[in-house]
Amino acid sequence: MAFLRSKNISVDRLKRLRPAGSRCDEFHLSVPSTLDLKALRKDIYTISKSHRVDVALQPSSVFRRQRRVAVFDMDSTLIRQEVIDEIARKTGVVDQVAKITEAAMNGEIDFKESLRRRVALLKGTSATVFEEVRKELVFTDGAKELCACLKRLGFRTAVISGGFVPLAKYVKYYLGLDYAFANTLAVSEDGKVLTGEVVGDIVDAERKAQLLEVISQAEEVTLDQVIAVGDGANDLPMLGKAGLGIAFNAKPRVQEQAATRINQPNLLNVLYLLGYSDEEVNQLIQSVKRYD
Repeated sequence: MAFLRSKNISVDRLKRLRPAGSRCDEFHLSVPSTLDLKALRKDIYTISKSHRVDVALQPSSVFRRQRRVAVFDMDSTLIRQEVIDEIARKTGVVDQVAKITEAAMNGEIDFKESLRRRVALLKGTSATVFEEVRKELVFTDGAKELCACLKRLGFRTAVISGGFVPLAKYVKYYLGLDYAFANTLAVSEDGKVLTGEVVGDIVDAERKAQLLEVISQAEEVTLDQVIAVGDGANDLPMLGKAGLGIAFNAKPRVQEQAATRINQPNLLNVLYLLGYSDEEVNQLIQSVKRYD
């Protein structure tokens, strides 16, 4: 509160979204028009990090409860794993893939080139590897419940992944999503092995943001009505495009640059950022169960 007073920010109203356990409160604030909101978000992030709490600063607008599209990254967001790492383990190229990933993280090569190099290492791998990995996928806590609740609220939902189509399609099916976009890997003429090549446009950071726009146009909603959730650097443009972009248990660089972040294990916490109370969330879950 001392920080708010130092910025001449007053608290107009307090709403308890989750009164017990890991508490969640919603504060309605009056913020001086002269304040730099970008700098304010940065200050709030620094304070929240030091106190190990999540704080999200959102404008109070009609769009907050009028979101209509939710877009998710796949790896380490909807699922706990990174699928390229899982495939690499099964094909014995973990170390080589890790080196390329590190080079990309260090800025030595871009995402497109890093993906091409990693996929090239999979040449000759049985196409059944996707089925093997699919059986071992672990969904993030709350992923299925969140997607079901969003559908109940009238949302259209999508997964946009830098991973691979067979797994993204399975995630779409399992979670009941409306769209799935990911990278397509070439297979041999007999369909038995991977050729080590990527087919078509690579789903990188720029492409993710473009696809978010494509979906919003197809659903005839404004970008203000779109939610995006992701954890990696290649999600940042997508998070920036959305009316509500959420960094979910993200890498440090992503947390620093994202406007909103959640550092909780359960994806259901996204509903609190939409202003739903614990009671309303429970009502949604019960409603989903009745119609499941």
